[in-house]
Amino acid sequence: MISTYLLYRTYAADLPKTLARISAQSDVSNAAKYYQANIGSVKTVDDFLNNSRLFTYAMTAYGLSDMAYAKAFMKKVLTSDLTDSTSFVNKLTDTRFADFAKAFQFSTDGTLATQTTVAQNSTEENDTIGLYTQQQVNKGAAASTEATYYQAAIGSVTSVDQLMSNSRLLNFAMTAFGLGSANVTNATIKAVLTSDLSDPNSVANTLSSSNPNFKLLASAFNFGTDGSVNGTAQSSSNVISAISQYFNATGTNATPAVANYKTQYYQTALSSVTSVDDLLSNPILYNVAMTAFGLNPNTESQTLIRQVLTSDLSDPNSVANQQTNTAYKKLAAAFSFNTDGSVQNGAAQTTAQVNSLVNLYKSNYDAAQQTSNTTATTAYQDAVAGSTSVKDLLNSTAYNYILAAYGLDPLTTSKYTITKILQSDASDPNSFANQSHNPAYVAMAAAFNFDSNGNAKTAEVAQTDANQKSTVKLYMTQAGTTTAALDQAETDSNYYMTAIAKITNVDDLLKDPKLVTFMTSAYGLKDANLDTSDLRQILTSDPLDPTSYINKPENAKYRPLAVAFNFGTDGKTLSVPAGQAQDRSQLVTTMDGYVEQTMESQAGDQSDAVRLALYFQKKASGITSAYQILGDKALLQFTQTALGLSSMMSAADIDTQAKMITNKLNLTDLQDPTKVSKIIAQFAALYDATNSTASSSPILQILQGNSSSNGIITIDPITV
Repeated sequence: MISTYLLYRTYAADLPKTLARISAQSDVSNAAKYYQANIGSVKTVDDFLNNSRLFTYAMTAYGLSDMAYAKAFMKKVLTSDLTDSTSFVNKLTDTRFADFAKAFQFSTDGTLATQTTVAQNSTEENDTIGLYTQQQVNKGAAASTEATYYQAAIGSVTSVDQLMSNSRLLNFAMTAFGLGSANVTNATIKAVLTSDLSDPNSVANTLSSSNPNFKLLASAFNFGTDGSVNGTAQSSSNVISAISQYFNATGTNATPAVANYKTQYYQTALSSVTSVDDLLSNPILYNVAMTAFGLNPNTESQTLIRQVLTSDLSDPNSVANQQTNTAYKKLAAAFSFNTDGSVQNGAAQTTAQVNSLVNLYKSNYDAAQQTSNTTATTAYQDAVAGSTSVKDLLNSTAYNYILAAYGLDPLTTSKYTITKILQSDASDPNSFANQSHNPAYVAMAAAFNFDSNGNAKTAEVAQTDANQKSTVKLYMTQAGTTTAALDQAETDSNYYMTAIAKITNVDDLLKDPKLVTFMTSAYGLKDANLDTSDLRQILTSDPLDPTSYINKPENAKYRPLAVAFNFGTDGKTLSVPAGQAQDRSQLVTTMDGYVEQTMESQAGDQSDAVRLALYFQKKASGITSAYQILGDKALLQFTQTALGLSSMMSAADIDTQAKMITNKLNLTDLQDPTKVSKIIAQFAALYDATNSTASSSPILQILQGNSSSNGIITIDPITV
């Protein structure tokens, strides 16, 4: 008679090929096809229980076929709250039931657990908020560049035609005077600039009845009616006024680049201030001075500010001293104006006062903007959280925030266009966003989770929460036992959980060496010498396609890694399916389990001992407690035989039974495939010795020779 161990080796010697052979058997293949085709139609736990083919298939996959009759019991298992330690399934000793419950998406009322649909996940939301902030910075940098150019170039303009031919200067002026979006021709603008403002019928005066900014534009320049320049195109004060208005019009006053421009101008121009009126009439100097002391230059009364600046601070009854807001007194102390408004000792400020005020300005210039940004961002987050459709989102306060974040002009971008963008599939080259060839459109489409009908859908993620937790758990088991090793593993895990949430395609994942090291370590492939091309091929293999790379027997060791991630064959992340009883990894795990159980069953037809050995081999790496063995009838039977323990031990107290096992078996050995093979060999020898007329076997004699005196299994090199 062939020995148990040799029969076991016919299955286990090349397990991937064995499983592939069994998977190809017509009955197994047909059962898998039926399950895959029909599990998606299950909407309640009763649907599942009442479809005997689906239910029996799944029960078999998790080694529970002998409980298929107990549907009421299994319903309680499937509707247990897995997060509640006191729930029905979590109180069962046999962990197979919990594994079964985890393989499905049923809620406690028996319906499918609601898959959260979100307009944006947290990563996408944070990215949009970051873009919003960066767009403000970028706009400020551009505004500062344009202001510097305008200030340097406007002085060289000698005719209206020269200004009209310089689109950069003209656009700056038009924006500064609120005419950037005015639908007027260049001929009209030229007529405005050359208008005689004393003539009520001039173009500037005529147009000002509908928009006073036309008259303001004309009055800011010194063009004659023939287009010539009277002196300079603009006075220095008008240049500075135009620049200040440009910053206001573009909303860039509180950006770093504009703040830097203003401070440099302040330090240069303050020396020309000879009176308090010079300061008050210069919009940039005034803005910097007021902002430095936390006063709003747009709402403060210049009459009051003049009185403050000309106050005698030694007089307790002066205007500055009478103000309850101490900022006024600090403002007055920062300048050297006489009570008549003239400067003291030839300068409005000393060098020390200039430097002090500039530093205050740098600290305070964006305080109001920061508050405004926080308010806008909070409103945006609330709007996103409350939006279940594109329509909801665009009818909320989020609309302008989104446009700002992606650098789109609300005056030239319609809601219809934004709707088409948000309903686009960023991964589809034929979608509206991609066909527009506008990078901002594509980026926006990728940042939101709406289907083609405009309804929010589940987020596209590199890993489901369950698979992410499983990967981290596997990694932690690879860590050493020292405090330093455990601390490092925890640090690595925290990085992984944060970084993996931001991954939107496999290439970004593979560019991060820390993520690659983490995942290959977790799945035992750190030393497999896999390059980026290999990993990409693994991660983009379809686990449900029998012809894919990971489904070839020689690549079976890579399959757990591929199944743990959620990439399509194009390398992009997939959406977590909503309204499904199982996600992809749960479906694959169930189908794999069915093949493994079929193999064990077929092996059991030849030898029950071989079935037990194959089952133990599959479960060994997940055993961390003797109580797991005690809670699983098959594992217990295997262990009792392998360790030479009597089945009568079951009459003892549960804790005593656990101690009997750990006295003979070091559970950490179960993480080592070589040691697991040795335990299986010992099981086979002892089983044959017990169930054979032969008094002993060569394998048993070898094993007995390698056993320690205290009965704990010791692992020496052995060839069977």
